[in-house]
Amino acid sequence: MPTWFFTSDLHGQSDLYEQVLARAIERAPRALLIGGDLGPHAGSETGVRRQRLWLEGFLVEFARRLHEAVPECTLALLMGNDDWAANVDVLERHHGTLWQHLHERVVTIDGVAVAGLSYVPITPFGLKDWERWEDGEDESPRQLAGYRSDASGAVREFAFDPADRRPTLRDALERVAAQCVPRDSVFVLHSPPHGTACDMIDSRMHVGSRAIRAFVEQHQPRLTLSGHIHESARSSGAWRDTVGDTVCVNPGQFGQARVCGVWFDPADPAATLQHTTHG
Repeated sequence: MPTWFFTSDLHGQSDLYEQVLARAIERAPRALLIGGDLGPHAGSETGVRRQRLWLEGFLVEFARRLHEAVPECTLALLMGNDDWAANVDVLERHHGTLWQHLHERVVTIDGVAVAGLSYVPITPFGLKDWERWEDGEDESPRQLAGYRSDASGAVREFAFDPADRRPTLRDALERVAAQCVPRDSVFVLHSPPHGTACDMIDSRMHVGSRAIRAFVEQHQPRLTLSGHIHESARSSGAWRDTVGDTVCVNPGQFGQARVCGVWFDPADPAATLQHTTHG
């Protein structure tokens, strides 16, 4: 039975990465998926440089150690909303060698299509690189203004324009879906779908993506793996849910000294999902 492992929101914490590596060495998964917020939290142009050094140093070395210890394991990953997009070239540079970069891409692992998307709905936070309007319909995000980075590493002020709700998460999802058969695919989406046990904050509000929810309802992928809402498992009391036939997972990564992740067989995720810390 092929075993895969998924985790998210490690935020550059070396102890969590070391735990992931130790678990991979112990169980030799065929795939290790990391669903975004890879690097340490860091603001401003200094933060862009700090994250670049971390990606080119720690993450590259982590991937090399994984491949040396578990050569048949495929590492697949993408950025999240706390990762500066100016540094995405580092992920692209090693795509196909050290790892598979999943954003807006479909890769095949052990015959299973794995699709990925880093984009999230507009958040109350300042880093706006990976935020998008949902679907072009009315919405009222709390914070439209913040900062975006460019390929040079510069950071500039940015604000979403409510009069022009493009580009959208919905369109990005459809572009990815065109590359695969969604019902037979695993989707790694940094944001969870709206209105599930996977997108609840401490106030018990659901803050996931309505575009992702609509996509899941329409296309019914085999499995969605998300993060982003760190406290969701604690707030909702569950780390998994279903939308129609689709199993949706957010393992959470909030206030835990132990890494939160899930093991599963991609052929039958509903029956095989196991969380590292929760029953």
